[in-house]
Amino acid sequence: MEFTWFAVAGTVSLLILMFLYKIGAKHPPGLPVHSKQESFWGTTRTILKNVLKNKEQALVEFNIDEFERNGWKAYGWGAIGGKVGINIVDPRDVKFLLKDQFSNFVKGPEFIDNFHCIIGKGIFNVNGSEWKAQRVIAAQMFNRRQLSERMSQVFGSHAQDVVQEMKLNAEKGVLEFDIQEYFYRYTFDAINSVAFNRDVNALKGKQDDVDFMNAFHKVQDIVPTRFIDPLWKIHRIFQSSETERQISECLKTVNSYVYKVADDYLSEDLDLADDRTMTGLFIQHSKDEGIEVDRDFIKDLIMNFVLAGRDTTSSGLASTIWMLCKHPEWQEKLIAEAASIFSNMRIEDPLTFDDVADGKAPVSRAVFMEALRMFPPVAGNEKVAVETTTFPSGFTINAGTKISWFPMATNRHPEHWTHPNDFYPERWMDGSCQGLSDYLYATFNAGPRLCLGKDMAILEAQILLLTMFANFRFTLKPGFEPRGASGVTWQYEEGVVVRMEYL
Repeated sequence: MEFTWFAVAGTVSLLILMFLYKIGAKHPPGLPVHSKQESFWGTTRTILKNVLKNKEQALVEFNIDEFERNGWKAYGWGAIGGKVGINIVDPRDVKFLLKDQFSNFVKGPEFIDNFHCIIGKGIFNVNGSEWKAQRVIAAQMFNRRQLSERMSQVFGSHAQDVVQEMKLNAEKGVLEFDIQEYFYRYTFDAINSVAFNRDVNALKGKQDDVDFMNAFHKVQDIVPTRFIDPLWKIHRIFQSSETERQISECLKTVNSYVYKVADDYLSEDLDLADDRTMTGLFIQHSKDEGIEVDRDFIKDLIMNFVLAGRDTTSSGLASTIWMLCKHPEWQEKLIAEAASIFSNMRIEDPLTFDDVADGKAPVSRAVFMEALRMFPPVAGNEKVAVETTTFPSGFTINAGTKISWFPMATNRHPEHWTHPNDFYPERWMDGSCQGLSDYLYATFNAGPRLCLGKDMAILEAQILLLTMFANFRFTLKPGFEPRGASGVTWQYEEGVVVRMEYL
């Protein structure tokens, strides 16, 4: 009897040890390991404590610090759940990942599962033929005609709405505020007009629009925590964690809002042949290609458009204002450029594509591009290897290995950038960035997945910056320093609080 219990206890102990080994952190051989790596926890416990709980730094900053310690070379890491990965920064390796072996690196099942609740089977969350079919259709949406005829009109009108709202609030004595919130609402209103032809008004505080916007923003902040919680699927089923309860609550608001828009597009009263919005064109092209279009297809399409069209541009604008407040000499150059452009028109007239295109507004473009270099909206990303392969810098990986790259790190690589950690817009005006590789300036991704909305985002930002700086000057609130938080996109946790003064 004693022997039987001893055998059972020994078997159970062995199974526990095997389980702990399986879920314990590993690390890839042949590479330096993250300096915060622990034998069982890997980097998980440090991330939980320093990044998510105490919020000492954003997750991407946690990884950039490691590149600096490691001489800007690739390094390996492990995490609880038996996860293994490699972080890369060499532009040769980034090109190898995003272009040379594009088909060998895919969105992994963990990434797809984690984000399915937000972006479903949209273009940012699929691989292979599903991605290619959507990419071919989406490529037809972003052309010079669309930018000049429709998008710039929308951006110009909404930029004037921002200025008018700031003036109305100033009349009430509000001259100190979080300007990031204005950017959230501006880009949200604009993408709804461009993509869905919906007259939303988050800028003026229309409640259902604001509720959706806030819920969408919150769920993006929370979902990335699933990457360090191996039990999140169980928590989701039983609603046994605060994180998953918050996600479910946000998704009720988000899905209710988006399905109403989807139902409008499925209405028999809507003539898609006359619908020139991005969504209408996408649906029509999809039907022409024989793709089934239902509520979920349209919902995923909308969510991907909103993610791409709101959060990334608002992030870049917030970073630009912060940098301009820290570097007032560039703010004055932008004010001068805005005055010159508006000199032949009324200050309340909306700017158009022709006002800023073809190098007519070099300062606004330079300050925005430089802010995006320092603080790219998608600060980090990952893929999973399908087959064993060797990277140009010399390390070999096995199938299933996660590869992460960080535009925020690549964009500051000291071997490839002068003044890598300084706000230096003149680099975009003196010719030194002419012909710049997408794998070195990776803000807009690169290779076959290069951002189709790049020109749209730059145009949208330039029009708003010029419109604002034709009217106002900004300084940071005394004693305030923005603090970054990298969820799905790079944002500022407590906003960018500024003081506004009339010119």
